[in-house]
Amino acid sequence: MNLYEELKEALGKEIQKHNLAGQNISVRCKALSAKEAIGTPEHDDYPIIKGKEVMVEAVFKGAKGQAFADEFENADYSVDDLLKIDLNSNKSRASFISGLNAVYRYLNLCDKTIHCKDAEPKECADKVSEFIGSRKNVFLVGHQPRFLEMLVKQYNVRVVDMDQDNIGSDVFGTTIEPPEMTPDAVKWCDLIFATGSTIVNGSITNFVNKDKPALFYGVTISAAAKILNLQTYCHCGH
Repeated sequence: MNLYEELKEALGKEIQKHNLAGQNISVRCKALSAKEAIGTPEHDDYPIIKGKEVMVEAVFKGAKGQAFADEFENADYSVDDLLKIDLNSNKSRASFISGLNAVYRYLNLCDKTIHCKDAEPKECADKVSEFIGSRKNVFLVGHQPRFLEMLVKQYNVRVVDMDQDNIGSDVFGTTIEPPEMTPDAVKWCDLIFATGSTIVNGSITNFVNKDKPALFYGVTISAAAKILNLQTYCHCGH
């Protein structure tokens, strides 16, 4: 069973357990504006503000689930439809993952499914070293500028990112590397600190079940982390 089948199976069990099947309940997915997603933080270098990502939000009986993605669809899904989505694109995975987060949040099976805003992203970054502890080499997956800014003060850091405009850039004294460097960076590090949006872009399999500990950050992976028993960091999520 692959990872996405495992997520669908877990969701299917909860739908059955809580008698949600067949009900006329829609999971509505839409993209939020940058301001709706993260408010007005002090810095403007976040990917969503630069237009490189969108925040997809699903709403299920008032409960909200969000997921970062580089593409999206505006769609309404019934709960049963979530189990039938063909997860062969970032767009469809964004709908499924945001919907999964919304349903799990409604059932109180996970929390922190809504992104932090305004000053909170920096507050989250300020606390990250307390959570990571006494590591030496940290592999940051996804260029999250506030995390990188804080991590380089205390650790040796390597960063990979999928955004071609970032690759090769020197940021806070660290060169952003291409995804092809992932296996080498995994060998090098003491900890993989990866964006939860790897569950949407499909690259998560490069970071789980390795012989290195992995810690996933952000709201995107909230429900999936509960199902897959992954460690997460999301200090200011809602």
